Amino acid sequence: MLKKRLLSLLVCFALALAVPFAAFADMGPKPAVEVQTAGLSGECWVTLLAEQTSIGPWNLPGSEPPDWFAAEEHPAWEAFAAFEDGDGYHFLQWQAQVRDDAPATWSYMAPKHFKILFWFPESGGYAVTETLDRYAYSAVYRVDLSGVDPAAGEAQAVTAQKNYDYAGEALGLAVRFVLTLAVELLIALPFGYLKRSHLRVLLITNLATQLALNLALNLTCYFSGALAMWLLYPLLELAVFIVEAVVFRLAFKPQAGKGHPVLYAFMANAASYALGLWLGNLVPALF
Repeated sequence: MLKKRLLSLLVCFALALAVPFAAFADMGPKPAVEVQTAGLSGECWVTLLAEQTSIGPWNLPGSEPPDWFAAEEHPAWEAFAAFEDGDGYHFLQWQAQVRDDAPATWSYMAPKHFKILFWFPESGGYAVTETLDRYAYSAVYRVDLSGVDPAAGEAQAVTAQKNYDYAGEALGLAVRFVLTLAVELLIALPFGYLKRSHLRVLLITNLATQLALNLALNLTCYFSGALAMWLLYPLLELAVFIVEAVVFRLAFKPQAGKGHPVLYAFMANAASYALGLWLGNLVPALF
């Protein structure tokens, strides 16, 4: 009966932490879209055409470029302002130069639905993608322009591919989990909790809680950004501590000369939390 209760508790905790969270405060990073290219042979400018006519500070162009546009940016602004999209998408005055080795990023309040529009100054030609969506908090698209003729009279259709680094995210999750588990098992040694009777409970509990924690962090960062992840990190660690303290207190009876199970849960999670903060600053790619 005790084992069934512990298992049910761990399953409920894992499901709860696996739900991504959103940050609503108007501070820190905002939704972004990065445009990567391949096959460019000359100068190129890029913008995103949005279905809205206004997003935060971005809005429809007037008759002249705003004062904050430099003189060398005026030709691109005029080209984008003159473009007419057949589906009614709009130029909202964000633009950037793009190269194969230098992606362009709309980093402040990027639109949810958009098209990527390229302009080639040497010929005055355009290339435009299909309608896309910002599938992640910081979405990345890659466009192969090697088959585009910049001198073509009409806007040429090009295809954009999602290029989010899922492999890197999975690797970071795996590394964080292994390091955290190693730290918590190391702390279990002076508490006398590495005997066979304890080890199974420790491994199953840490497997459930740490995987749920790290999955929640990844999902939160993916959907709501790094700021939301860091704000929620201490709260999630507190939830992990409470669950592990309950499980260890029910599974392990305090013994003479050994640390209390709840104290072990506190020490192990404090160490793993400190490790996470240290890794986040030392190797940001792991988060």
